[in-house]
Amino acid sequence: MKIEAFSHPKARDLSVPGDDVLLHLPGRMTGVFDGASDSLGRRINGVPVGRLAAMAAAQAAAALPAEAADWAARDILETLSRAVAAQVPTDADDGPASTTAMIAFEKTDGIRMLGIGDTGFRVNGGAAQIADLAPDRVSIPARVALFKLFLDRGEPMEKCEDASRACIGKGVNWAVNEGLLSQADAERILQGTLDQLAMPKAVDEASDLIRHGLQSQFRLANAEDAQLGYGVLNGSPLAMRHAIDQTIAHNGLASIEIFSDGYLAPPPMVSIDGWENQHADLETTDPYKISRSLAVKGSTPTAFFDDRTVAILRF
Repeated sequence: MKIEAFSHPKARDLSVPGDDVLLHLPGRMTGVFDGASDSLGRRINGVPVGRLAAMAAAQAAAALPAEAADWAARDILETLSRAVAAQVPTDADDGPASTTAMIAFEKTDGIRMLGIGDTGFRVNGGAAQIADLAPDRVSIPARVALFKLFLDRGEPMEKCEDASRACIGKGVNWAVNEGLLSQADAERILQGTLDQLAMPKAVDEASDLIRHGLQSQFRLANAEDAQLGYGVLNGSPLAMRHAIDQTIAHNGLASIEIFSDGYLAPPPMVSIDGWENQHADLETTDPYKISRSLAVKGSTPTAFFDDRTVAILRF
């Protein structure tokens, strides 16, 4: 097997480490872990808690015995999740630190892909497989609507980015209190987003998320009964219905790519240049992620909208 990998933090000048962590143990496993960017900016000894969470999960994966490749999915993922909780203590009232995981275990009968969260993979350059992050169905259209509201006011693009980030991060209730939005504007953003949501049972959860912002999203993490629930490694009991676990036979296998969500769309070719060229094209045509490639935040002159990592395994 041959491995190619590339990772770039949000900081364009590389001055700040990213929250993505890449793991490769020859003959054992390759994984990508994407620590959740913390909306409150929490750090421990100067390191963002999202990066610490990803590092803790990667270290726990590296410490697994060789036979763990055959363990039940829950046993593996809970081992990593417990490590995150143990190594990254955070204020429970503000939500635990968390990370995604996607790991390719090398086995005699194939490559076992096991993961949770929205770090994805694809086989032989085919369709990407990514676990659904349901809150994005709410936060992304709300943030895009906020950006366009500020743009309609005549604000410059960078100010629209800053304001929409703040509003979706802290919630429209906060934005009204701060004078960024009128109550009428906040209600229009809320109702417009709910009107687009094809999940009638999720209206209350969606409303709470828009009103209180991404800083409240952790309440949906591993929430089995939540319509907008999603899976993540954060020390809480895992919502395994959001996990991915499949084994890909060696026969006919040419490549597996594992990638974090800093890459919004996979390229037509299987190569690092392909991923980077696709990323550069999206950055040029839609830097604020409001038209061609929607996201919960856009890029700025000093930072890309997210860290990005890709590992390519060739067989």
